[in-house]
Amino acid sequence: MTLYSAASPAPIFIVGMPRSGTTLLTSMLSAHPRIAIAPETHYLCYWMRQYKTLDLSSPKDFETFWQAVSRSQRFSYFGINAHKTRERILAKGVPSHQHVLWSWLEEYAHTINKPRWGEKTPLHYQHLDSLLTWFPNARIVWMLRDPRAVTASLNHVPWASSYAHIHAQKWQESLTHFEQKWQKDPRVMLLQYEAFVQQPESHLIDLCQFLDETYIPQMLTARNEDQNLLTNRQGWAVKHLKTALQPVSAKSITKWQQELAHHQIEIVDALTFPQAANYGYISTTSHPMSLRARLGLALDKLRVKLDRKLARWQKRRPSGEHIGAAPFNDTGDKR
Repeated sequence: MTLYSAASPAPIFIVGMPRSGTTLLTSMLSAHPRIAIAPETHYLCYWMRQYKTLDLSSPKDFETFWQAVSRSQRFSYFGINAHKTRERILAKGVPSHQHVLWSWLEEYAHTINKPRWGEKTPLHYQHLDSLLTWFPNARIVWMLRDPRAVTASLNHVPWASSYAHIHAQKWQESLTHFEQKWQKDPRVMLLQYEAFVQQPESHLIDLCQFLDETYIPQMLTARNEDQNLLTNRQGWAVKHLKTALQPVSAKSITKWQQELAHHQIEIVDALTFPQAANYGYISTTSHPMSLRARLGLALDKLRVKLDRKLARWQKRRPSGEHIGAAPFNDTGDKR
């Protein structure tokens, strides 16, 4: 494995639960003249898992993998040259997953003339061990948002399940993972969405200090589509990015109150206690769920089991398993 030089600009990775403000933060960092935050690669949570039987040090296996990646719809989002990216990979020595991700993001930054590269795949929080082994000087920004807001938002996207308890459990698991492994690591910074959107400039100043960069007002005032590629995007993805580029507003903090039913709020509160209380999202006193909420939770769990049985029968992935990670085959089509 080629060591990533500590003298090189520290990569930046934005992680956290999907729908936690990661796109908003990406738009701000991308407005910095030195920073290129790339579109989501899903590299460790999809590509490495999907092709785990391949040995990239084998020329044949590397070509199989690279053809799948470089011809995919996801790779096309970056607007970069696949041949030049391949040359970067091979110039680093024997191909490896570290070299592929490094070269992919490096080529993106080079293409838009910025010296420092980074990436935002929310679920990469599950793979920080690998990222920080590959890039020891990296900086991780972990976004945290009210679990009720995350749940309400995920219920309205086309790529996630509509089960409140799944989203609440994932939120709880992700935060537990942060607290147990990364809370004390100086390379990892937790940023709460609610505080961020209420005082974006002061938090960006703190964030830039963490990243060893100089804050510039354009990070708030000059966000635009030129720094946030919409290459080959359509539908929900375009609408989502255009929304993130709007002036920063705190209106979305309480939007979940109109989008979740009362029994769903009870379920999320119960499943995320006490962590959600520790971060100021819910009461520090635990309350038992009502009969309506208990019955709703039991029914949803039964529906998930039925969904999974149907998925196995139809040879599809069950609802919720691929939150935030849309897989593509080597022709670039969604499954």
